[in-house]
Amino acid sequence: MTTHHQLITFLTDHRPQLTDFCARLVQTPSVNGVDPERPVAELIAAEAARLGLPAQLLGLQPERPNVVVSTAESGPTDLLLVGHTDTVPPGNPAHWTHPPFGGQIDGGRLFGRGAIDNKGGIAAALYALAALKSTGALAGSRAQFIGVPDEESGATGTLGVKFLAGQGLISAPGGIYVYPGLDELPIGHRGVTRFKVTAAGRAGHTGISGQIGQPPPGENAVLAMANLLLELERTPLPLSAIPYFDRFAAVINPGTVISGGVNINIVPDSCEALVDVRTIPEFDRPQAETALQQAIARVASRRPAVRFELELLTQLPPVLSNPAAPLFACVQQAAQQVTGAVPPKVVCGPANEGYLFIEQGIPLVCGFGPTGANAHGVDEYVDLDSLTDAALIYALTAVQLAAHLPEETY
Repeated sequence: MTTHHQLITFLTDHRPQLTDFCARLVQTPSVNGVDPERPVAELIAAEAARLGLPAQLLGLQPERPNVVVSTAESGPTDLLLVGHTDTVPPGNPAHWTHPPFGGQIDGGRLFGRGAIDNKGGIAAALYALAALKSTGALAGSRAQFIGVPDEESGATGTLGVKFLAGQGLISAPGGIYVYPGLDELPIGHRGVTRFKVTAAGRAGHTGISGQIGQPPPGENAVLAMANLLLELERTPLPLSAIPYFDRFAAVINPGTVISGGVNINIVPDSCEALVDVRTIPEFDRPQAETALQQAIARVASRRPAVRFELELLTQLPPVLSNPAAPLFACVQQAAQQVTGAVPPKVVCGPANEGYLFIEQGIPLVCGFGPTGANAHGVDEYVDLDSLTDAALIYALTAVQLAAHLPEETY
């Protein structure tokens, strides 16, 4: 029996266990800022031990550890699979058709917060490692999975990828972040830069406004901020001319969150707004900051009594792996073997933790995994059939990457 068929046999035979494991991950809440990730990390480590895979928990904070699972205790790592163990909040449970932490199955789908982002990918990754170990397909090397905490707060990697890199535990000729989707192969991502803008005006009594010959009773910071947000909306932005980025333009999303004023009869003397900028190589943080400062200057010239302040909140750069890295041909061939289609290499629009690997010289697929829908929304789900497909693609990729070049059959 070929290695390919051995992997298929293992994953087919273990499909009930894979599904059950995915359900238990969803049933273990790990909402960022609410629930510690440790119970999920411990669940992963326990499942790894049951499957005969070495696992360890380590991190900066005991209740928010990383979990590292390997096909062997030692040896060079050929493929690194990466997932995050935290989720966003479920919102109002009454809006869900199925309980957000129920892990219920309906119509071939497993529902719950984190099902597709990205506990389904975690389950597929772990069973890919188990399939590889059972077949002995990686003699002399190994594949690994790392589950990191605190991705949903901004993808800084402080508790996760950066910590593991500092421990010398991030090293491989290629990696796959187990985000959802099998149609495209993201080899990089746009960047994101976020700012907080504060406008300071002057309070006044609204009841004395409109008196002929008298100045307005205060300086309205909310109106000044509205002027600024509209100014930003009108700012011309470039379309990228760089290969793989060239389907994207830079985008300023002004006023994604806004607050100001204290009472209906007081001219508001303060206002805050958040601005989300999606960046490309030609328009990264310096250009974004310049665009905001120039817009502020234009509005301030019309409203000189209002003072604006700009604060940087987040900055993740646009990144691109080496498109010729062997990893990508291996994933494409593995995907074709499993799905019948070759996913094209692209850059994805949302930023993620991919930059933390790419900046270290590790080629990374910035999202490839089980299919489903409604990440960050109500009734999030993962397609159960795709769990096995993703696991098989991961395992085949590891085998091919270990040989340093794609092979057609096994």
